[in-house]
Amino acid sequence: MIIWTGWGILVPVFMALGAGGGGLLTEELFGVGTGGNGALVGALLAAVAIFLLGRKLNKPEQGYHPRTGEPVVYRNRHTFFFVPMQYWSAIIPVIGLIVTVVTMIKGTA
Repeated sequence: MIIWTGWGILVPVFMALGAGGGGLLTEELFGVGTGGNGALVGALLAAVAIFLLGRKLNKPEQGYHPRTGEPVVYRNRHTFFFVPMQYWSAIIPVIGLIVTVVTMIKGTA
């Protein structure tokens, strides 16, 4: 089960497009066996995009209470698995490095 709020569902979409697109592009340009490096670069680019979008979407906004007119800060919540979008930009490179290292180890064994 996937849990998200707001536009948090864009985290796996960006990740799949970045890593998948980078891997396929690298395989096409440089040959078989190079897709892992391209997927890592694509994942890092996706992490940058997720950070920028998450920071923009989760920015608190100043507003006013409709009845009292008092100033209120409205906080937006765009999360994926209860983690705000912009914090996934730190998690994704770690996942990408782990996958790359495991792939390299399997390739040499």
